[in-house]
Amino acid sequence: MDIKKGSLVLYKNSPAHVVSVSDKIEIELSAKTVKKVRPKDLVLLHKGPLNSLAELKTIPVDIEKINEVRELILDEPVYLSELAELIFDGSSPSTVWTTWNLLIDELYFKGDIDSISSRTDEEVNDTLQQRELKEKEAKGREELIERIKSCNVLPKDEKYLKEIEKIALCQISKSRLMQDLKQEQTPEKAHSILLKTGFWDSSVNPYPKRFNILADQIGVPEIPILPEEDRLDLTYLDTYAIDDEGCNDPDDAISFEDGCIWVHIADAAAVVKSGSELDRYAQNRGVNLYIPELVVTMLPEALTKVLGLGLNDVSPALSFKLKFDDSDSIALEKIVPSWVKVKMLSYEKADNLIEKEPLSSIYKLTGKYRERRIANGAVELKLPETKIKKDGDDIVIKPILSLSSREMVTDAMLMVGEAVAAFAEDNEIPMPFATQTLVDEVVFSNDLAGMFAARKKLKAAVLQIEPQRHAGLGLEHYIRTTSPLRRYLDLLVHQQIRAYLNDEPLMDSEKISSKIALVRDSVADRVLVERSSNRHWKLVYMEKMQWTGEAVLVDKYENKGTFIIPELAFETRLAIDKNMELNSIVQLAFNGCDLSTLTGYFTIK
Repeated sequence: MDIKKGSLVLYKNSPAHVVSVSDKIEIELSAKTVKKVRPKDLVLLHKGPLNSLAELKTIPVDIEKINEVRELILDEPVYLSELAELIFDGSSPSTVWTTWNLLIDELYFKGDIDSISSRTDEEVNDTLQQRELKEKEAKGREELIERIKSCNVLPKDEKYLKEIEKIALCQISKSRLMQDLKQEQTPEKAHSILLKTGFWDSSVNPYPKRFNILADQIGVPEIPILPEEDRLDLTYLDTYAIDDEGCNDPDDAISFEDGCIWVHIADAAAVVKSGSELDRYAQNRGVNLYIPELVVTMLPEALTKVLGLGLNDVSPALSFKLKFDDSDSIALEKIVPSWVKVKMLSYEKADNLIEKEPLSSIYKLTGKYRERRIANGAVELKLPETKIKKDGDDIVIKPILSLSSREMVTDAMLMVGEAVAAFAEDNEIPMPFATQTLVDEVVFSNDLAGMFAARKKLKAAVLQIEPQRHAGLGLEHYIRTTSPLRRYLDLLVHQQIRAYLNDEPLMDSEKISSKIALVRDSVADRVLVERSSNRHWKLVYMEKMQWTGEAVLVDKYENKGTFIIPELAFETRLAIDKNMELNSIVQLAFNGCDLSTLTGYFTIK
């Protein structure tokens, strides 16, 4: 390869001008930079003379001339310089450079520098059609991008917006369309685009699909028959399952006998055996999911209808008989499989019966138990709570009232949890203990700001194999026991209890720890779906109602404040006068929202 000073060469497929030649060749690149390279890194196009790349020009071509040349070389390939001679009637750096570009364009010619031949008319026509189609597609793409940016999409754009929808639902992680829109490829950004273009409206709650909650409802295992076994007949007791109005999965009930409280719990472990297909089905879900538009159950609904307390004339239960001992501690008198006859009551109806037997006696004992917990440091938080339900196009939000019946049921269930914890420790049964610690000492007050501050000092409860104090409940040891239809680890507790009572092998500590870890992620996802769904529908409700109302300042930092809207149990942060006092009540007006980030906008009236 005879490369001399002034030659036109290719370096990494770009033109270069040879400035000097020695053991290495110095070249000038298009950016007017000079570089020394090895001869083997270059391809000679023309020997020159070329004084600089500025002299290099692309020469207009005559299509008729090109077609004539194509005919000439159809059966006899030529060199690059020969092709330049034929097309331009002469060879110069500029004619060779133009010819090189014709070659790499691959419309009329094909091959390499040393062997160039013509493409057939059919090949040329096919390439032209493909390029025309690509240009049309590119133009259509540009028009689509502009319609999306201007929020003026057409019905034909739906198939493209579905790509963005998949990002919003976390079904894919990358989208060429989002990239073309120069948008960060996150579910929130995709959600925002879908709302702005009208492809989605406020009726779309993306969170269940985003976390793939609904997809796992297929492939429901076969429901086993309740095994025959000796069960204590407790149908003579007045037994009540007390829960929110409309509850369809009652899994605990209470009754009273001879100074003792019976707590009856749906006997799910009698049917759901550890390691079974049904057990794995429940473990994968972790908990029931309650969102305003639907309930996704941990166990198949058909099984809940069999085991739910009060859903049939007589229900199978695992019953726990509890009694206060002389030191006001809870004693577990008996655990027994049973038959119970349960009446379902709402908290409101139970509150009206709380002064009548047997509820009055139960209330007295649970009140005594509550006093003991509070004396032991229990943190009672009465922050606003609501239940939200979507009924067709209507969104109904009801406050959860602080009722004596609700306190009674809560404490009865805590009594069982404490008693089972002691039972497990005494008999060395591996169990998932619920524990909770404080960040520091809680100075408790009954106002909203005080309770909000107390909540911040409580670390999230942890489930672990080692028994430790549950500070928030004021209990030294505690095991969640009373919701085996709704929570997998409660079901696991029942499986362990039943195995112990029947002298069957227990799951060891390693197995329990493994199950805690497996369930933790699915439960966290469902908790996030519930919280996000509730906030979504509350924002939609406020927008629909053009809401105005009271809010209470519960926390502040300089000129930013956290407010709670009590009637909606909704928290938001707003700019405030830094001198505003905690627990101040202000009037807020809803001023719109961004559903993609679950942000509400308010003005203080």
